[in-house]
Amino acid sequence: MFQTTNPSSASLKSPILPSLCLLNQESAHVTDPNLINDFDSIPAEIISKCLSDYSDWGDLAKLSCVQKSWSTLLHTASQSQGQFSQWELAQALMSGSNGLEPNPSQAFKYLVELSEAEKSVNDCNNTVGEDASNKYEIQILAMKKLAMCYFVGDGTEEDKNSGLMWLKKAAQECNDIDAAHELALIYEYGEHNVDCDVVAACEWFLIAAVNGHTGAMAEYAMCCELGCGREQSDEEALEWYVKAANSGHIEANFSVGEAFEEAKGVPQSDGEACMWYYKAAVMGDEDSKKALLRLSDIASIVVPGWSNQLGSILNA
Repeated sequence: MFQTTNPSSASLKSPILPSLCLLNQESAHVTDPNLINDFDSIPAEIISKCLSDYSDWGDLAKLSCVQKSWSTLLHTASQSQGQFSQWELAQALMSGSNGLEPNPSQAFKYLVELSEAEKSVNDCNNTVGEDASNKYEIQILAMKKLAMCYFVGDGTEEDKNSGLMWLKKAAQECNDIDAAHELALIYEYGEHNVDCDVVAACEWFLIAAVNGHTGAMAEYAMCCELGCGREQSDEEALEWYVKAANSGHIEANFSVGEAFEEAKGVPQSDGEACMWYYKAAVMGDEDSKKALLRLSDIASIVVPGWSNQLGSILNA
């Protein structure tokens, strides 16, 4: 089952250290006379709590330079909460946020580590629904970010083939429909120096559409309508426009109305066309407003009071 990822749910926050992180550190006592805190006398759990609540990645980076025994604090914090903490640190290093200087090459290493977690990748296909989305969200985000690093040469040498490989892994192995849609757009428009390939674009639009990507439904419908990357078919175009419209795609409603008005893949019906135009017009589609005005006599029959109901929308 394909899924989407939500970057907003993986927003940055303060790092968390395991409670006994400092307990076994060699020579945990602060010897610098300018530092008055004696860490030997403070329980490790309290130190961990303070660092978790009041420090960011930059604070930990500074502490790691105080003495040799703390040199791994940053890495330890990134490992303490698994993939989520590593993802946070990778983002901070990539953007130079949360008190850290930009370090794309180090961020890239964390992204590779997250993306190459073999067990997670192998299990992606066997976990469905909300559990899959929650469990593998970070890994999928890392794969797509890693792909972008390769596309633009951020933290590594530019390599479009590696970028495509990681997007395909996210789409095929972890069933991410956004990655499938992104691949389709890359092939359609020749982004990131990838050769335009309308057949490949059409295939990826179909993969994303079949698995629920609304935008891809409308894009694949257009491929069917224009015969772009596949055989032309008004009937299949209408089928996918209807699916996209029913999934909330505004412009697809207009396309369905247009199909009825022009008898493309369906018997001609201005009345049916007006109903679909009305749905799109209510949602703000400009072409549908114009179509309703053009067919106003018929619209008044099939959608009584349509002009009054739309009101200011028509005049906008």
